[in-house]
Amino acid sequence: MKKTALLLLASFLSIASISLLTPHNTYAASPSQVQVDKIDHAVTPIYGGLLLINDTIKISPTTENATIENFSIGFPLKYKTNFRFSMAYNATNFDEQLDVVLDTGLGVTGYYGVTVVFPNEVRDLLYNGQSYTFTVTFVFSNLIDSSVDQVFTIDFPTYPSLAQESSKCNVIVVLPKNANYTSNDFPFNATKKNDCYYLNHTKSPLPKLTHMSTKVSFEDSFACFSMNKMDREITIDTNGHISVSELFLLKSKTAFELSKIRLPLPRDARNVSAFDEQGKKISITLLENETSTYEISLNLAESQSRSFTITYNLFEENHLVQHDPQNYVLTLDLSENLRTMPETFIVKIIFSEGAAIQSFPEQTFSIQRGIFQETLSLSRSNLTWLQNEQWSFSYSYSIFWASFRPTLWATTVVIIGSIIAFAWQRPKPPIPVSVVLVPRKTLSEFVETYEEKEKILSELEQIKRKARKGRISRRRYKVRKTTLENRISSLSKKLTDLHQKIMSGGAKYADTMRQLEVAEIELDNIEADIRRIEVRFKRGEISAQTYRRLLEGDLRRREKARTTIDGALLRLRE
Repeated sequence: MKKTALLLLASFLSIASISLLTPHNTYAASPSQVQVDKIDHAVTPIYGGLLLINDTIKISPTTENATIENFSIGFPLKYKTNFRFSMAYNATNFDEQLDVVLDTGLGVTGYYGVTVVFPNEVRDLLYNGQSYTFTVTFVFSNLIDSSVDQVFTIDFPTYPSLAQESSKCNVIVVLPKNANYTSNDFPFNATKKNDCYYLNHTKSPLPKLTHMSTKVSFEDSFACFSMNKMDREITIDTNGHISVSELFLLKSKTAFELSKIRLPLPRDARNVSAFDEQGKKISITLLENETSTYEISLNLAESQSRSFTITYNLFEENHLVQHDPQNYVLTLDLSENLRTMPETFIVKIIFSEGAAIQSFPEQTFSIQRGIFQETLSLSRSNLTWLQNEQWSFSYSYSIFWASFRPTLWATTVVIIGSIIAFAWQRPKPPIPVSVVLVPRKTLSEFVETYEEKEKILSELEQIKRKARKGRISRRRYKVRKTTLENRISSLSKKLTDLHQKIMSGGAKYADTMRQLEVAEIELDNIEADIRRIEVRFKRGEISAQTYRRLLEGDLRRREKARTTIDGALLRLRE
């Protein structure tokens, strides 16, 4: 009885151990109808310690009308703990991305495999007997070791592991520029071009399920480090200027002390500065203009962690487009200058006060709304430059906000100063104060001009609606629109002149004009908010109940702002 129980237990443990070695995802190996004509296995060490392997594979069907839906490729299982990221794409067009299923295996134990799933157009191509070439990219970490004499050694899969034989496999190792190659036992053919070593080897044919590793050494001012955190803050000011601050937290994995490290920045970065943990400025110089790579003076001992900050500005014309006086579109490539893989990547985009965000990638970013300011934030792990993620954000902004904050501060200072002066001033005989009166004609002219401008704006909005509904011809709409816009521009200039005259008439008038300005800004923001929730409702992003609730709130705020404007005009009219 005991013997039977022991046998059952042994069987159970055997099955359990096999299941642990077998990939969790069950995915069939590549179909038998496909043959591998050629594969290029390119190995590139990346400054910072990542290892990039690109496998470019040319396949073709072995039978007529073959149904080829996917293809599997992998590497020996010992590299699984070093594997970080994989992607696939059309070898001639990086933008044609292919779906990749991870951890699918190759049908036998001892390998880590991924499966590339082909879209319908590729399946049709193969079905019609044509060949197809695609690239599978693998990113590994901790496969580059260093020694105190500045020799770096790469450990990598010599060949790709396939479920079937390949007619030919070209292996190429591209060493860093200006590195000195240290020969090893593997029969590489080393050539040097433009100060860069290329190690070549051809295997023909390449047997299926190859399981081989190779080490290559080189001497260079290379560096290996992990990036524990990268915290980026992007600020757009009232004039559309874009400033960036990036906080890096690095840990050295190099066996000797580093005096400098290299990091790439966006190609249009300007006014670049660097600061250490205490905020002290440190040296940063442009090392290579082509790749916009900078060298930072930063003493970093083995296994030491240090943080530093880099600040720079971006050319707004490359990222910011103004569609009309109040609407803007911001475009950012947030992974452009990543040549490392941050464990934590945080981005915060701070818009100027008064800006109202219209649209953003809601699946990726979260929004925080303050009283006067809105901010977008993102937190990701293991992001690389290969993901090539580019995002667009649209927002509205009124030029009145540029003067709102200075006016608010100036008013606060005046009030505080008046209170202090009043509290400390000794009683004195009353001194006659001359009051500057604004002529009644000026006040009446301002009110009439303001109301005329509002009337024309209303008429302009009406003809826009008629044009959208096709009630007036396009030619008539353009003529009438140009006429009204010219009239609005003329009235705006006149209102500006009258506004300055009234503001100089004393605190009574200045306070009324400021109330009018704040109410106008509030009204512009409310109108933008109404348009935004209408767009979200049409897209199905919010329910009808939420739409009505938000709309009712905005309508109440709009009525309140219009009441404030009417009250200000009434006081000026009296």
